[in-house]
Amino acid sequence: MTETSETTPEPSDSAISDDKLRLLFALLFSAPDLVSLDRIRQVLYPDGDDSQSPRQHLEALEEWLVVKELPLSLHQVGSGYRLLTSEDFAEVLVASRKSSDKQKLGPATLEVLSLVAYRQPVLKADIDSIRGVKSGSHLRQLLDLRLVRILGRAELPGRPFLYGTTREFLDKFGLRDLKELPESSRLAAPAESGVKIEAEVAETPPQD
Repeated sequence: MTETSETTPEPSDSAISDDKLRLLFALLFSAPDLVSLDRIRQVLYPDGDDSQSPRQHLEALEEWLVVKELPLSLHQVGSGYRLLTSEDFAEVLVASRKSSDKQKLGPATLEVLSLVAYRQPVLKADIDSIRGVKSGSHLRQLLDLRLVRILGRAELPGRPFLYGTTREFLDKFGLRDLKELPESSRLAAPAESGVKIEAEVAETPPQD
């Protein structure tokens, strides 16, 4: 008589430990900026001995937050991740938070930011033409707040700067990418021919 042996399933090697989830939570909670997948991999597995991908850890963390009933949720912004307050508590916290005057954007600055977001890469001359007034001071404020950056220069006389939005812009407005902008299908490149996008330029834009 042949003895039939039943194999007991072993615990899955793909299970993510609570220690790893707590470490990932601490990383996201304490990070002042967005956390990339590479950064998550480096912190969780500094020796390179990882059996799960960072995305698997993030998915497990989302479930962990629900089980722990924490008033936080995981959000992706561009190629990075961060923890945000749950909507149930957001209204109360926003009402109690004081924003610095520097971070407040006036209507004119928001108008310039909208033009950059929807027409990038865009020239200052195009923004001025659309608005009918000079926009240099508003662009400088947006550059200081890291909501706008200089993408490069156009191959036009004087090689003027080309402007575009930043990852901080996506973060501030809770967007994953530019496709999540309302009516994103209207996003358009400038009509000028011969536009050349170079590496990010750390230069001060010209005065009005």
